[in-house]
Amino acid sequence: MRAVVTRPGEGRAWLAELDEPVVQAPDDVLVDMVRVGVCGTDRHVMARGFGPRQLPAGSDVLVLGHEAVGRVNSVGRDVRHLRPGDLVVPTVRRGCGSCPTCTADQADLCFTGAYRERGIVGLHGFLSERIVEREADLVAVPSELAAVAPLVESLTTPEKALRRIGNARAHLPLDGELHGVRRALVTGSGPIALLAVMALRLRDVETVDLARQPIDGPAARIVQDVGATYVPLAEVEMDRPQERLGEFDAVVEATGAIEMAVPMIAVLARNGVLDLAGGGSGPTVSVDPRLFGSMVGRNLTIVGSVNANADDWRAAVRDLIAMRTRFGDAVDRLITHTFTFDDVDVAFERVPGQIKAVFDISA
Repeated sequence: MRAVVTRPGEGRAWLAELDEPVVQAPDDVLVDMVRVGVCGTDRHVMARGFGPRQLPAGSDVLVLGHEAVGRVNSVGRDVRHLRPGDLVVPTVRRGCGSCPTCTADQADLCFTGAYRERGIVGLHGFLSERIVEREADLVAVPSELAAVAPLVESLTTPEKALRRIGNARAHLPLDGELHGVRRALVTGSGPIALLAVMALRLRDVETVDLARQPIDGPAARIVQDVGATYVPLAEVEMDRPQERLGEFDAVVEATGAIEMAVPMIAVLARNGVLDLAGGGSGPTVSVDPRLFGSMVGRNLTIVGSVNANADDWRAAVRDLIAMRTRFGDAVDRLITHTFTFDDVDVAFERVPGQIKAVFDISA
């Protein structure tokens, strides 16, 4: 079968012919892939990788792709809830199998770091014609989400961020899922940032998005169309961002840029929470010690979140349905570019105006 593969560190991807996957275990499911997303993690894997255990055992290449949707082809004898024809989204992380969190189905909080991730570390991804996966690692989605279901994986990041923000504020005598978050800031204009904006608006939180894109760009239009406010980064003095932005009960930092993350501490209101949902990159920055003193005085919390657990995946499916109902075509407009296997040489390039690119495997 055809698959898009790489060798981490070589900086390129290509189309290869691989053996067909086979249902072997009784809880295995054979899935025909429908659409697979492209993201910055794929580019990172191609360019540098994530350490020494990149390649799957016995393979000299890694199949890319971790944002995917497919249709069940056939199932093992012990599969209980899925049937041929069902639409499914595969999860990404597989636990280490030994630590308390992984054995409790919370591999996103793995203590050992010895987890594996489809298309990222140690396991082939989903950018192929077919995959085999355990039923437990597949999330059913309604057929009407087929076109946008690759966004489910991206949405799990904001879902976990909001869950962590809610947990950090749970001690406050305030109601609601987010325990009194009335105003929130999101940084960035990529799919995760825009989905975070939508997730907050879905919860009727006054939301501001801060990003580099122009006010008349496609990302800014989506932000405004879902009832949020878009602020171009050029309008903000980053040594005193609160003067332009005001204060927020919560911030979801989705750029991964350290020079964006640190100044956001200054815009947090008392008992505020900053969730770092990006990877962490950029130059060394200097920090005024008084900023950390203000964290103590204002009872601020900074949390980092990566990956997601089963609750976040289910929440992502539920919220994606609700977003399409409430925000019309705004969700669909996140997918700006569509490729086929024939486009592998250009599909991973960054192009102006791109928000989310996907491979249409069924084409």
